[in-house]
Amino acid sequence: MPTDRPNILFIINPRAGKGKTKRLIRQLELYKDKVAFRLSEYPRHSLEIVREELNNYDVFVAVGGDGTVNEVASALVDTDKKLAVYPSGSGNGFAREFGYKKNLKQLVQAIESGRTRPTDVNRVNGLISVHITGVGYDAAVAHDFTKLKGRGFWNYFISTVRVFFSYRSVQATIHLEKETIAGHYFIIDIANSAQYGYGARMAPMADPTDGQFDLVLVKPLYWFEFPYFAFKLFTGQLKNNRKIQYIPCQSPVTIVTPENKFHIDGEAVQLSSPLQIEVQHGVLNVINTGKLKSK
Repeated sequence: MPTDRPNILFIINPRAGKGKTKRLIRQLELYKDKVAFRLSEYPRHSLEIVREELNNYDVFVAVGGDGTVNEVASALVDTDKKLAVYPSGSGNGFAREFGYKKNLKQLVQAIESGRTRPTDVNRVNGLISVHITGVGYDAAVAHDFTKLKGRGFWNYFISTVRVFFSYRSVQATIHLEKETIAGHYFIIDIANSAQYGYGARMAPMADPTDGQFDLVLVKPLYWFEFPYFAFKLFTGQLKNNRKIQYIPCQSPVTIVTPENKFHIDGEAVQLSSPLQIEVQHGVLNVINTGKLKSK
C-alpha cells in the first residue's frame, strides 16, 4: 500500500484496554509512515472522528471493544472505506469472530494485503448493529454491567449471576414475513454473527456474510436449567430444542414489546417499541484476516 502519507487511522478508545493505550501508541510509532491515530474522548466520539476523517484515510482501525467497533463501523457502512479491529475491550465478540488478535504486525500485514470481506449489518430502528442485538436477559445484564466501576470478565460474570436471580421474562409479539408469533421469552436476539464475546456463542450457525440474520428465541428457564444453558453457550453447542428456536430471516422483522431496555452489540441502550429490524447485505468492507470463524 505505497503512499506518501499515512493511509490507516487507528481510533483508540483509551477507556478500553486496561491502561495499555500508551504501550500501543509506542508500537504505532514503528509504523508512522503508514499509520496515524486519534483518541476518542466520549461516547459516540469514534463515530464523529470517522466522519471527520472519511476522505483522509482508506482504512479505519477500531481500537477497543464491541462498542468502539460499532461506532466506527456505523460511519463506514455504504462507503468504500475499510474496517479493521485491534481488540482491547471486554468481550470482543466481533474481533473474535473475524479472527483479529492483539498483534499489530499481523494486523498491518492483513491491511496491506488489501483483501476485504463484504459483511452484513443489521439496522435496528435505524441504528447499526454489526453482530448481536438483544432484549431480555442479556440486555438486562448489559444495563447492570454499565453500573459497575470496572470492566472485564469477572465483573461481567458478577452481573450475569446477579441479574439472573431477579430477572423476569419479557413479553413480545414478533411479526415475521409469513407468520406472527407471541410469548414470553428469556432472551430475544437478532444475531448477525455467532457470539457476544468471551467465546459465548449464542447463534453458532450465524454467518455475518450470508445476507440474513438469525432470530434467536429462548423461552424462560428454571434456575436449575441455567447452568446447563450457560455451559452450552460457552462451548458453542446451543441448538434448536424445546427451549431455543432459531429462525433465519432475510426479510424485515418487527418486534412489539413493552420492554425498552435493549443492547446493541453489547452496549446498553433504550429503544421504543415497535422494533424494526432489517439486514443489509455486504455493505461493510472488513479487512480479511483469513480467520473468520467457520460454522
